This record gives sequence, C-alpha cells and structure tokens, in this order.
Amino acid sequence: MMRKTRKTHAIFSSYHFSKRRLILLVFLATVGICVTWIFYEVFFTKTSDDWFESIARNSSLVTLPKDDAPHHAEMEWWYYNGYLSTESGKQYSFHYTVFLLNNVVHHMVSHASINDYQTGKHLTAQRRTAGNPSINKENGFEFIQGDWLMAGGNGTDQLKFNIENISLVLDVISTQSPIIHGENGIISLKDAGDSYYYSRSRMKISGSLKIGNTVEKVTGISWFDHQWGDFSVGRLTWDWFSLQLSDSIDLMIYQLRDKKTNEKILYMGTFNQNGNIETLSAEDFNVIPKKGWTSKKTNIVYPTEWDIEIPSRKIKITIKGRNESNEFDAKLTTYNIYWEGAVSVQGTHTGFGFMELYYMDAKNSELHKS
Repeated sequence: MMRKTRKTHAIFSSYHFSKRRLILLVFLATVGICVTWIFYEVFFTKTSDDWFESIARNSSLVTLPKDDAPHHAEMEWWYYNGYLSTESGKQYSFHYTVFLLNNVVHHMVSHASINDYQTGKHLTAQRRTAGNPSINKENGFEFIQGDWLMAGGNGTDQLKFNIENISLVLDVISTQSPIIHGENGIISLKDAGDSYYYSRSRMKISGSLKIGNTVEKVTGISWFDHQWGDFSVGRLTWDWFSLQLSDSIDLMIYQLRDKKTNEKILYMGTFNQNGNIETLSAEDFNVIPKKGWTSKKTNIVYPTEWDIEIPSRKIKITIKGRNESNEFDAKLTTYNIYWEGAVSVQGTHTGFGFMELYYMDAKNSELHKS
C-alpha cells in the first residue's frame, strides 16, 4: 500500500510540475509578443501623416520606381520601341522586349527587331534562357543575355543588342511622368486574368549604331511599356497602337479579343497631353482597318493601314506601316507569330508611332471582320 501511495504522489508531483512549466512558458511567450509589438509601434510604425500620404500615393496600384523591378508573376514583360536618326540623316526603327515566364517552366525570352529604311531590310532576333538570369536590383531591372543588355529604373535606362551586322547601344531617358493605364494601373482581361500596366511614353534616345566597322551617333524617341500579372496571353488576340503625336499628345489604344470566339474582351485607350491623362473607353474612339498585307509564310492578313478617330479630341488620323513586311516569327521562343513595326501618321496630327498585331491565323484578322 505504501509503495502505491508513493507512486501516486510521484505522478501527481510530475503533473503539477509540468502544469507550472506550461503556465510559465505561456506567460513568457505573451510578454515576448507584447514587447515585440511595442518595439514595432515605437520604431517602425508610420505617423498618421505618413500613413495617409502613403495611402494617397498608392491610390494607383502601381508604385514607381519600385514596380520597375521584376515581380513574382506568371507573365511579365518590359518593352521598348523607338525611332532613330543618325548624324548623316539615315533612319531606323527598333523594338526590344524581355519576357519573364514563371509557370510550370521558368525562363526569360528576348525579342528584338530593327528596320533599316535605307535598304528596306527588317531584321529580327530572339533568345531564350532557362530560369531568371536577371540581376536582383531594387527599383529597377537588369537583364543580360550574352552581349544583349536591358537595364534601368525610374526612367533612366540602357539598351544594348545586335542583329546580324547592326549593333545598337542606347541610353533611353524619360522626359515626362509615367502613364498609369486602366483602373488604377490594372486592366481586366476577363477569363484570361488581370494585368498591371504602365508606360513611359516619351523617352529621349541617344547612343550609337554600328554597321560593320562604321559607327554613327544616333538620337531618337522611344516608348516603354511594362506589364505583369497572372494572365494568359495565349487566350487573346489583339491590335495595339502607341502614337507620339504633334501637340505633345501621346496615345495608346488596345483592342483585345478572345482567341477562340473573337469576342471583344477589352477595347480601351489612354490619352495623355502634357501630363493630363484620360482613360478612353470603346465609345471614345473609332479604329477602322483599311489596306492589308498578306504574309507569304503564314497567309495571315495584317491590316497595315488604319483610320483612327477620337471625336472629343478632334483627332482624325491615318496610320500606315512604314515597312509592311514586319512579321515576327517567334515560334522558337514564345511559340507565336505577330506583326510589329513603325507607322507613319497623317491627318489632323503628325508624329511617330508603332503597331503590334497578333492574330494567330487568317480568320482572326481584323481586316477579315471589317
């Protein structure tokens, strides 16, 4: 009986000890949480003025220059187009895009093209790298693929690439505030997802162009786009226009459709004049395809001439592709084919512009539906 009592006493003593230890641990944890909270409130929490200032700055869901940097998104791209003039009066245009794709496979793709208006040549090149070789850079980006470079942030950027015998080394500097597109920086693509989207629509170019052993200084004007989000480009077809018009007007128009049904998903635009920005709905503009060019390789008909009208702004212009044969075969890298090139502008306004058309096949062409 005595042995049983001692054993029972030992069990209860152990129980009370474990219970006291548990209470002590809970107490210490609570004290630790309180101290941590007080420390954070004193040293890290913003004042009320700073807080409301932050809310005001972030009424747009795009924050710059922070969002110049890469994001953890399924799809993201940094895009430039531009016009170049040499000291001797020669003219060129280019586009250069870096894509980051983060889905089942993670990789980086670069597309570039150069139009030489002296020879009529349209040169294209593309590169693909497994993973994400970008350099981690706060408030900016730096993509290196061999001897190609795209780097920058806050509207001060550098581009370096070459196609065949032409090499470009360019400094690209923004001359005005960025344009935030859509609803506070987001455009909705319905079932295809949503995309963050902003542009720097007037960037000054300086640098050099090398052909063979001949180097010339160049100057020009560029348009920059940055989009990212969890959206599926493969579900869409589109017409896209970026126009730098006289009277300091910058105009972007996007016409997005469902690839399978041709249903209109998003027809929108952005009008900017000296920093006064207006979002355009489908009712605000008329975009009518005119003359087309048929690719001998794919039989896709690309409208290379369009009439664009914005009645409220008294804009009525015709744009024409400067080189109709501007199809870009990207099946080796992004598994698609599109038309990308510079356009001339005539009508109530003059200026520079670029156009991108993505139809997949002949039946998706806007010219066939007009």
